[in-house]
Amino acid sequence: MFETLKQSFMLRATSRTNMLIYAIRSLPLLNKILHNDLYAADGFKVLALIIVLMCEFVMTFVGKVIYIGLMVALPLLPLEGLSYTNAQLFLHILLFLTLTGGIIHNQVFQTNKQAEYAINLLRMDAKRYTLANYLYYLCRVVVGFLPFTLIFGLIAHVPLWICLLLPFTVTGCKIVFTALSLKFSTIYGCTFEESKANKFTLPASLILIGAAYLPPLNEYALPLPVSAGILLAMIPAGLICWKYVAGFRQYKEICKRVLHNYTEVITQVKPTQKKLTEKRISADASITSSRKGFEYLNELFIKRHRKILWKSTEMILLGAACLLVLLCVLVIRKPQTRETINHGIMTGLSVLPFGMYMINRGLSFTQALFMNCDHSLLTYPFYKQPKAILRLFRIRLREIMKINAAPAVLIGFGLVLLLFLTGGVEQPIYYGVMFISPIAMSMFFSVHYLTIYYLLQPYTAGSEIKSPVYKFVTGITYACCYFLMQMKLPTLAFGLVCIAFCVIYCIVACVLVYKYAAKTFRLHSD
Repeated sequence: MFETLKQSFMLRATSRTNMLIYAIRSLPLLNKILHNDLYAADGFKVLALIIVLMCEFVMTFVGKVIYIGLMVALPLLPLEGLSYTNAQLFLHILLFLTLTGGIIHNQVFQTNKQAEYAINLLRMDAKRYTLANYLYYLCRVVVGFLPFTLIFGLIAHVPLWICLLLPFTVTGCKIVFTALSLKFSTIYGCTFEESKANKFTLPASLILIGAAYLPPLNEYALPLPVSAGILLAMIPAGLICWKYVAGFRQYKEICKRVLHNYTEVITQVKPTQKKLTEKRISADASITSSRKGFEYLNELFIKRHRKILWKSTEMILLGAACLLVLLCVLVIRKPQTRETINHGIMTGLSVLPFGMYMINRGLSFTQALFMNCDHSLLTYPFYKQPKAILRLFRIRLREIMKINAAPAVLIGFGLVLLLFLTGGVEQPIYYGVMFISPIAMSMFFSVHYLTIYYLLQPYTAGSEIKSPVYKFVTGITYACCYFLMQMKLPTLAFGLVCIAFCVIYCIVACVLVYKYAAKTFRLHSD
């Protein structure tokens, strides 16, 4: 088992190391200095391997702190001081989310290139490969959860011995659902992982998530001994179910089926994506425009792609409005929550960039532009003229700013309203900063994604993203937003600096597009 894990780990590390080297070689200037023999350079490969291992180590903890911090600990803040203790609420939420994770996030069967290479090409034993990697996954779960169940659990006044055992309850729950999934496969011919949105898993997940958050809003949570007892019972239950998991004999058949389905999905993803996109594009012959030139082209594009461009924004608006109403009702009905919410608004503005990053539609907008417009029009000489590129850039920037500004205005209004309802603030400038900040951030993301689309144009003729620089820039964008979320900065200073940065960035980005887009906005070969 250990030898199998070692071989699969080296295979995964080698694959990621080669991908890292490829990305480095694709960077501007470096692609002329570094040659293909870099893949054979032992020193550089060792350095790349160290980087890959460091990323593996970091990712063991990143997802866990987001999960425990945002989904379990954060809801305690507005509900603190109600009819239950923080420890009771913490374990109540964690119990139902753990059950949900056992259903929808249980990586017993890997569907990736490394699994395909190991089982299909290198002929590794499917059972040993699956169990070895599953044990490694469970160990990462324990190691990743342990520091954060201790930190957040102790803050919520959960007993220390329970905090120490919580990571093992999570792994026990996953083993129980793995055993159920394997049993499910012998009866119905597929596992939970192959049909995560089936008639069982989807309703069960929605019910469990609702059970985690809705009862606490009505001042009810499971008694601490009950939730703790169910969680701790997962440890012996997992040990018992492990005997079935380890003795299961059909791993080879399931792995072949899972990997076959994975290969089919990969080979069909582009035509399938294209068909799905085409279905969402309106074919209504009555759609027309009275405008001329590029304004005519843009208006037809917006009208025909309304489902793609505006549907998500409308759902975000609906969700934000519902959340605002719920918080307003909570503040009015539970006056004791006002101080907590007011403090959260006054100290939590640094979370806003990450939230605006998550809801901005810049990436989907540029994908729709390329797949259904620029992919074809870039083959015509007139479309690549500097005047045409810059004219269309201005029009598109106006449209994406409209799409992103709608939820930003609602969020800004919601922050001001909640700040007022929870006691307000003495300095009126805070209200202006709260309202303008999300709008400025939406403007930043609109300009940012459209700018890197025009300056880097990452898509090939086959609609694939092959630009490591583009991936690097989008990755840095995510990392910066996430880093800001972890910082506790003065609200007024952060808001003013953020607004100023967004305005300056937008001006500089537009200047760069005007100067270089005519040279960079081209169709690349596959």
